[in-house]
Amino acid sequence: MPREKQKRGRRAQEKEREEETKRKREDEEPEEPAVKRQRASPEIGNEDFVPVDFGEDGAIEQTNEGDTPFYGLLDAEEQDYFSKAAEILDLNQFEDAEQRGIFVESVFEEAKGKELKIACSQSCSRLLERLISISDINQIRRLFGKFLGHFLHLVQHRFASHCCETLFTKAAPAVNHKASSKEKTNNDAQDEEQSDLSLADMFLQVVTELEGNWGYLLTERFASHTIRVLLLVLAGEPVDISSNNSVIASKKKEKIGVASRDAQNNEIPSLKQRAVPEAFVTTLKKVMNDMTSGLDDTYLRALATHHIGNPVLQLLVSLELSHFGKSVAKDSNSIIRRLIPEDSLDEGTQSAIFLGGLLYDPVGSRLVETIVRNAPGKLFKNIHKNVICERMSSLARNEIASYVLVRVLERVGRDDLQADLDLIVPEIPSLIERSRVIVPKVLIERCIVRDVDTKSLAKALEDSFDNDPAIRLRQLLKVEETEQPTEERKEVENPDEEPEKQKQKKPSPIQIHGSLLAQTMLGASGPLSDLVYSGLLAIPSDELVAMSMNSTTSHVVQKALTAPTSTTQFRRQLLPRFCGHIKSLALDNSGSHVVDVLWEASKDVFFVKERLAQELADHEPELRDSFLGRAVWRNWSMDLYKRRRGEWKVKAKAAKDQTDSPNSIERKKPVKSKLDLARERFDNAEKSARIRGNRTGIATK
Repeated sequence: MPREKQKRGRRAQEKEREEETKRKREDEEPEEPAVKRQRASPEIGNEDFVPVDFGEDGAIEQTNEGDTPFYGLLDAEEQDYFSKAAEILDLNQFEDAEQRGIFVESVFEEAKGKELKIACSQSCSRLLERLISISDINQIRRLFGKFLGHFLHLVQHRFASHCCETLFTKAAPAVNHKASSKEKTNNDAQDEEQSDLSLADMFLQVVTELEGNWGYLLTERFASHTIRVLLLVLAGEPVDISSNNSVIASKKKEKIGVASRDAQNNEIPSLKQRAVPEAFVTTLKKVMNDMTSGLDDTYLRALATHHIGNPVLQLLVSLELSHFGKSVAKDSNSIIRRLIPEDSLDEGTQSAIFLGGLLYDPVGSRLVETIVRNAPGKLFKNIHKNVICERMSSLARNEIASYVLVRVLERVGRDDLQADLDLIVPEIPSLIERSRVIVPKVLIERCIVRDVDTKSLAKALEDSFDNDPAIRLRQLLKVEETEQPTEERKEVENPDEEPEKQKQKKPSPIQIHGSLLAQTMLGASGPLSDLVYSGLLAIPSDELVAMSMNSTTSHVVQKALTAPTSTTQFRRQLLPRFCGHIKSLALDNSGSHVVDVLWEASKDVFFVKERLAQELADHEPELRDSFLGRAVWRNWSMDLYKRRRGEWKVKAKAAKDQTDSPNSIERKKPVKSKLDLARERFDNAEKSARIRGNRTGIATK
């Protein structure tokens, strides 16, 4: 028989016996109960708030009494039903809105009594979000009523918090809606009490449920997003979760929803400013005061650099200044005054140190942007003079602080803009070298608006690039001279695939910013736009065509052909270079837009328009076989060109005189000033008085 495996040596045997004794002792000892976190005692501080203690996940430690409730799990059959319902909504193959409404109502009927389970489910919560986004007002009210009494726990839940956001957003435009008698009779007996509540009352009840817990909800990982939506609803502000500049949701938020008519027509009610009940204004002021009154000034400023608390603080500052007047900045208890207590922001003051430290912080700089955008005029001028001007050069060079500088440039007046321009111009070459063009771009835009001379800026940009116009344009747009034309590259990759379906290389952010800078330069008359125009005339025709077929640089070509600074002499030189390439442009996703622009751009070069039209006619079969080609054929009125050439010529030449037509004159009729309107009203009143006087036989002067 094989021998039993044993450890060699006396010490190994003794060690094994000690470990066995230790394991037995641990098994016999009773397990200690887990220590629960308790709410801070009211004697220590305000009972609504707790000291700011940033945990490992970045949120203030939550100190609720009791455990988070568990609403149960869906069984296998329910999971399968809701999964299939989600698939049907994803396909969105309903015949009409009525059929989709019937389906949504059937899903809500199946979910009756399980709403809280679905909201807390990882997979089914997405379905509930989709349902909310396409529900009518009655379905919203019923679901809102089911959630009442549970919002404190739902807004903190990883999945249910998203459902609460969507519910608030969808219910916001109808806060004044009241249930009709027919709707009340359709509700169950258990919902009679809730059916008497309007959506406005439901929102106020949500505030009551959350009252006393604002302190930790501000920085709670999931609840903070829902709190921002609730604040916007109370303020009547647009709720745009999808915007990149929005402080409501993070950029990582999953976009869940079903396409609707409102979304397609860009008439989403939640994206418009709304009238709200008077109770909302009072409630908003009380909520904002409760959120910040329990935090001292040090902790309030700590929120400025907290990645979860900062967006909430931004929203509080903007709502305070926009809804309660700029004069609120003088109130010592206001949020903006507690952040910036001094009237003068001289160097060394507490406020100057606070703002100076936030300028270069990736999180805190966003709060400074909000303050700069919404601050009263006097406060903004102090910030510009004492905080921004002395750091102008370093702000322009810094990748983070440059965005604060952009907000400042968007607000300064003409004289201050001229002074800022003189300080920034020496930094232009280094900014262009590092492809940081956001500051030069905004500087050009503001100089155009404020009518500031841009010669010094044009000279700095010219010195930043090569003297050769063609090379200068390639450096500006980040285009390689050896880049193969798009059509040839596509034929090499897959010759059998249709041009409009082929995938182009995704442009880099540097190329996009270079294109935007070039388009902005084309909007400025004088040497700035000449830098781009000279480059377009200097590059070869093949490269111009390749640029027109690139998704990024094609916008520069379109802008150059339609900009107010584009001259007839420039178009006479550029347009003939497209001849011989119209077919390949018309069949390209980006190039087809350039061909559409050529119709208007050739309004004063008719012989070129005829050559381009004839080239389109010569390739009619290829154009008609392509979706993009058919669109170009229609926009150029090529059917009219083939059948009734004379009428086509009249229409083509009419584009030249379109600005002089009677209809366009009416459209471009100058708007009368208030003084002119007042004079017109006075003259009309005087005429009517004379008429009345003549009718009654009374002589009028």
